[in-house]
Amino acid sequence: MRKLTSNLFSLGLMVAAIIAAIVGISPHDANNYLAAAIDKHRLLYSTGSPKMVLVGGSNLAFSVDSRKIEERFGIPVVNMGLHADVGLRFMLNEVEPALGNGDIVVIFPEYEHFYQVSVDGLPRELGSVVKFCPECISGIRTPGQAFNMITGFLQMSESDILRSIKAPEKPEKIYFRQGFNEWGDLVSHLKKTDKLAPNNHVYDIRVISPNTAMDSLNSFYRSQKEADVRIFFMFPAIPMDEYSVQEEKFSAFYDLLAAELEIPIIGTPKDFIYPEEFFYDTVYHMNRIGRDARTDRIIELLSSALHK
Repeated sequence: MRKLTSNLFSLGLMVAAIIAAIVGISPHDANNYLAAAIDKHRLLYSTGSPKMVLVGGSNLAFSVDSRKIEERFGIPVVNMGLHADVGLRFMLNEVEPALGNGDIVVIFPEYEHFYQVSVDGLPRELGSVVKFCPECISGIRTPGQAFNMITGFLQMSESDILRSIKAPEKPEKIYFRQGFNEWGDLVSHLKKTDKLAPNNHVYDIRVISPNTAMDSLNSFYRSQKEADVRIFFMFPAIPMDEYSVQEEKFSAFYDLLAAELEIPIIGTPKDFIYPEEFFYDTVYHMNRIGRDARTDRIIELLSSALHK
């Protein structure tokens, strides 16, 4: 038995060494959109308390003006929004050690986090973030996350190697690391006039209980109960038509949250629905007009909640 354990351990080390070598020799695109994780992680850990930390996917990256929020509440704001597919567990794990007395955390999950996207994330996105930002491995705590991360390393490294032997591609016009500002907001799209892509929708709402995402959120909330950290839950912004098509399901989803989520909920899904012309390329990404409208609404509702 001891010999078998030793052999398995040696095999594990060998596999880890091979993966590390592949990741090490594969090209790194320093301006990749997901490489913005480097700057967000450093901003989070270099900003003292009290601060406000915004947690979520690209619905935050594209659709919030953190400077306006900072000016209204008088404390530094860190926008950690990047990509929904890194998983809700990673988002919460990454910020937890950086929280201190007086901090405010506002969590804006995409709806799909509760029924479509695994809480442990998807391999390519999770592996890519940790490849670009090794410090971000602090967000990896479960075997499922570790497996997805390693799988993502291999997928991303293969793509990088293949891309390096092809003709150079022009940089993505919107999705790149330098498109973020000093608060962590993506601003590279604000002067663009692109429209919402056809057939881009909120995935069919499914109300699931017990819910793994809900469990993760409640566990995070309990972990901060002894600290002087205030935590709130808010909804992402989506087009009015998306809400209308599934209005009953959105209401049922809200009822589930109200019954089972321990985190104080600010607003309802209906508080964050906007005309289609307020959106950029997907149902979660807003243009300049939409971003301003949503930020004002967040400030209004959050101000009320903080004064209670």
